[in-house]
Amino acid sequence: MPFYYHSAEKISSAYNQKPPNANNIRRWHRMFEETGCLCKGKTNRKPRISAENVERIRRTYERSPRKSTYEGSRELQMPQKMVWRVLRKRLKMKPYVIQLVQQLKQEDYGKRVNCATFMQVSMEDEAMADRLIFSDESTFHISGKVNRYNSRIWGAEKPSTVIEHERDSAKVNVFCAISSRKLYGPFFFSERSVTSVVYLDMLECCKMQQ
Repeated sequence: MPFYYHSAEKISSAYNQKPPNANNIRRWHRMFEETGCLCKGKTNRKPRISAENVERIRRTYERSPRKSTYEGSRELQMPQKMVWRVLRKRLKMKPYVIQLVQQLKQEDYGKRVNCATFMQVSMEDEAMADRLIFSDESTFHISGKVNRYNSRIWGAEKPSTVIEHERDSAKVNVFCAISSRKLYGPFFFSERSVTSVVYLDMLECCKMQQ
């Protein structure tokens, strides 16, 4: 303690300021422990998140896993970045993309079971594999428009690059199929929309190629 007062007196005379009292020192120590910095309004370390808030966020997203972090922020009265950080860092959750599939009606489920049963029995026939045909369709835009989820630009910073495309640009629908023996197509549809009648005509063409 004598050394402290002696040093404080030297500091006071050198800088023409009063030495800090014990309360200020305790306050600075507490601020440094909580924020990691002694600067007002600035922190070098992220604020600690209490276990209670982590548990609140966990219960909220267990009830509503589709809730966005902005919705969770408003509901929990917490900063959005805090909600995101807890979900990713503390709870080890990831924002998975929901797969969109065709809606099924009640009568469709029985048809799916019957088809699966038929295929299971049919596969006992060794020649069945040669009669299986796998097909797919795709749409190509003449303007070169692509799915934006497949467009990526690597860089150290976010680029300001944009891709311009013409609305309702000309396009062509293409069908192709493959079996263990041959390739069917590709078939190009000249119609703007592929109806059931158009699709049936294309299947008849495939049948003629067998």
